[in-house]
Amino acid sequence: MIDRPVAPGFDEPLEMLAACHQRIEDQLATLERMVPHLETRGCDAEARSAAQAVLRYFDSAGVLHHQDEDEDLFPLLRTKAATHERPEVAAALEELEREHASMHAQWERLRKRLEAIARGEPRIDPEEVARFAWLYRRHMDREGAAVLPFAREALDAAEREALGERMAARRKIALPPKGANTK
Repeated sequence: MIDRPVAPGFDEPLEMLAACHQRIEDQLATLERMVPHLETRGCDAEARSAAQAVLRYFDSAGVLHHQDEDEDLFPLLRTKAATHERPEVAAALEELEREHASMHAQWERLRKRLEAIARGEPRIDPEEVARFAWLYRRHMDREGAAVLPFAREALDAAEREALGERMAARRKIALPPKGANTK
């Protein structure tokens, strides 16, 4: 669409991570809509399709997003937090990493239910969906409030470029050579 903004690319890794949060929010909203849908319309084609879409997202892009943070961004920021004397950022990073483990465990439970829905079995626990959505939203709010602003402040252009390159490599995407005209 002409009026749709261009999604950030690997040359803007922090903006790319922030944009991923919006896509996660979209998937959480789909999950939440699935609860009343299953109650009123059952496990129809729309419910099965929605379950498959949520599964695809959290099993692929969601995993990569956490790897981007845990393997690249957070270690880099932990070092920066020490050199910038920002213990609150270091503490936030530790908490966010612990939350990733909790979020993964929650996802594994919810995943089984979504797989059942994708097969046509209308079994979903509304409380489980609510817990998962709450945990993710709280986590994204914390990242948006503490981590991303610090990253924008502390990372220089070379560090951002290296971060983007690692993110692209994780996705097996070849970037154009440095200095190549891509227009």
